Amino acid sequence: MISEITITDEFWKRYIELIKNEMIPFQWDVLHDQGNITIDKERNDASIPSDKSHAIENFKIAAGRSEGHHYGWLFQDSDVYKWLESAANVYSIAQDEKLKEMMDEVVDLLEDAQDEDGYLSTFYQIDAPELKFRRLFESHELYCAGHLIEAAIAYQAATNDDRLIQVVEKLIRCIQNHFGSEKGKINGADGHQEIELALVKLYEVTQNEEYLELSKWFLEIRGQDPEFYQKQLDENRKLGLGKEHPFSINTVYYQAHKPVYEQEEAAGHAVRLVYMAAAMADVAYHTKNKKMLTAAKRIWKNIVKKRMYITGGIGSTVLGEAFTFDYDLPNDTMYCETCASIGLMFFAKAMLKN
Repeated sequence: MISEITITDEFWKRYIELIKNEMIPFQWDVLHDQGNITIDKERNDASIPSDKSHAIENFKIAAGRSEGHHYGWLFQDSDVYKWLESAANVYSIAQDEKLKEMMDEVVDLLEDAQDEDGYLSTFYQIDAPELKFRRLFESHELYCAGHLIEAAIAYQAATNDDRLIQVVEKLIRCIQNHFGSEKGKINGADGHQEIELALVKLYEVTQNEEYLELSKWFLEIRGQDPEFYQKQLDENRKLGLGKEHPFSINTVYYQAHKPVYEQEEAAGHAVRLVYMAAAMADVAYHTKNKKMLTAAKRIWKNIVKKRMYITGGIGSTVLGEAFTFDYDLPNDTMYCETCASIGLMFFAKAMLKN
């Protein structure tokens, strides 16, 4: 646990102080749309919602505390969850009552925003309830759930308060009610991996085998039906749900082109890939699944021998933030996103266990 570690090295202490004193408060203001803050667009694209964060306000609307529409990306909720996880980690080594008040305010809000059945994803709660779990290729519902799980683990470890764990357990029951191999349930996974590795972390804390099994199920269902996402869209269009337009989904981008046991290279969106691979290595370790470990090793070797920059960066094209092909490592069009580097760290740590 972080609280059991004392960091004295000047290099790391500087960054801890910077995060505690500057970054956490600044991000708090951004999430609350406070202060004179300019949020630059990543690129010149009118569809990018960069005027404000609105992340906290989205939860207030979902909780019935405010009125209005959702603003931001479909995954805007995860900004709040990642802030909370970071704040909890800081609090665990540098307790500060003001920071505790900020965290508790967010936890109170999340409790209020959660639906009775456990569902929690503000875009779909506010503006598209008819599409809950029906556009999984891009909805990020389970991706955000994964970040909430990680935030809950950190918050409980730092404060000994299990309120957010209870929110998470209620959300997982909702997910279990909707996803599974049983008839009538959804036989597919989120288009952006994250819940898989988060469920393993929750299993490690609680020793609840259901969480490990659910992580394994999400990994194993991916790619079993490469047309799964397309079928969801086609069904929505037939039912007149949303504003679906015919288009073809690139399943490689989502690592959904074949089952994980058959995947031999790092392909598609870089962050998605390494999050998935990290979960594969973790699940293999806990379940002694040699077949899954072999698949994870294949992906690992392909990355480190053929698709990783000398800096350790991954993602050789900005188009799709993705891997390309063996030894294609250009400097001018590469992406090498921070998220991908962190995901690679997760993957490396999980592989070390094995």
